[in-house]
Amino acid sequence: MKEQRIDRINRWLTLGANIGVVLGLIILIVEVRQNAALTRTELETAKADLMARLEFTFTSPGVAAAWMKSIRSPETLTDEEIRIVEAQLVGLMMQWDHLLAMKDSGLATRARVERHIRNTAPYYFGSRFAKNWWRREAAGWEGTGMFEIAGPIVEGLDSGFLARHYDALRLPPETPGSEHAD
Repeated sequence: MKEQRIDRINRWLTLGANIGVVLGLIILIVEVRQNAALTRTELETAKADLMARLEFTFTSPGVAAAWMKSIRSPETLTDEEIRIVEAQLVGLMMQWDHLLAMKDSGLATRARVERHIRNTAPYYFGSRFAKNWWRREAAGWEGTGMFEIAGPIVEGLDSGFLARHYDALRLPPETPGSEHAD
């Protein structure tokens, strides 16, 4: 009788221990998912901050002038202006590399990376100068995700995109008496 009682107690203790292990695993899974979500959020914020800082540099008159010259008349760029424009292109590639690192860590999908590169590439690499610069630099990225994902996207861009884009942003002068619906 005493043995049966001890056996029953052991079974209950074993059941309790197993339930404790399962609960512990569930809690651990929830914590890991929360940590991954927080890490993803932090990395997305850092990526957005990098993009904002990059865009902010375009507000400098010297950078803006060199950038527009690289789009409108790249043949006339000075060495200093080439370096200014190159810094902008490198800045964007650093952001792409950041997103690729997130993909490699399982924090972003390949589709997310491709979508981001497709959305940003035309506004940086949609000129003759930028595409030429990309081709000159591509060898350094061979065998990487940057080369594999961004390479075909950049190569497929229209080198006149940025010139047409800025032309389209200009509004024609208003003529006296004309009304524009906004």
